[in-house]
Amino acid sequence: RAEEAAEQSGLVCRQEDSYAFLHDRVQEAAYALIPAAERAPMHVAIGRLLVAHLGAEAVAERIFEVVGQFNRGSEGIESQEERERIAELNLLAGQRAKEGAAYASALTYFAAATSLLARDRWERRYPLSFAIELASAECEFLTGDPARAEARLAGLVPRVADLVDLAAVASLRLQIFIALAQPERVIEVTIGYLRRVGITWSAHPAEEEVRHEYESLLERIGERPIEDFLGLPPMTDPIAAATMNVLNEAYVPAAYTDRNLSCLVALRMVNLSLEHGNGEASCAAYTMLGAVLGPYFGDYQSAFRFGKLGVALV
Repeated sequence: RAEEAAEQSGLVCRQEDSYAFLHDRVQEAAYALIPAAERAPMHVAIGRLLVAHLGAEAVAERIFEVVGQFNRGSEGIESQEERERIAELNLLAGQRAKEGAAYASALTYFAAATSLLARDRWERRYPLSFAIELASAECEFLTGDPARAEARLAGLVPRVADLVDLAAVASLRLQIFIALAQPERVIEVTIGYLRRVGITWSAHPAEEEVRHEYESLLERIGERPIEDFLGLPPMTDPIAAATMNVLNEAYVPAAYTDRNLSCLVALRMVNLSLEHGNGEASCAAYTMLGAVLGPYFGDYQSAFRFGKLGVALV
């Protein structure tokens, strides 16, 4: 057989149920013998074989190899369903690259994923399209191009289909504006998001609003010891958790722009925690409240206890 002859001549070596070239130059020479017009379909065929014979877990482990084959011949694939499947694989490859801090490579995979989708991708495959755009913006930010990332995110806002996705966009925009030292833009985006979830705040709230939020907190605490809130159930409401993430990003910029606003953020985060349970951002919320109750309301004892609660929850 041709494989055995190639092995005997020292061109390839056997690896369990497959063969590998012994040297890159041999592989390059063999590849050059394939007519250019046949290469793209061959790469796609190899990609299909890999997906067909590997399980989902193995495909994930060899994701760069799999998408590398498909991407070399994807232009000739006519089936939109298959193109969308390959776009999903490119998204996974990009996410893996991002996890490894290879942000530029990740952007290449995300761009390949986008090119595989049809013009009506937002109607056909909204979750996939959103994931690609959000991850692309994050990598653009991490590669030192915040302006491009913000432009992408601003264009993504009108397409967002639910509040959890809107919160994810808002949180990333806040990180960008924080990095750019633009606290006013942070507050603008925060207030815009809060309005969508039914919370109407201004950039400069009155003391009466802060007092009202504080009284709501006292009602929720009631006679319960502060330390008991360590045992609250996990926060499962997705919108509450998303809102907590946005408020957490906004707290420090709010402290630079308006004291009442920063107090309002801390109080609302704790009220959300007491109403919906403890989430990841609740750790920060309790310590933020510890910084508010003493100076603003003169309750230094509760401030210290909430601070300890935040540390214990971590």
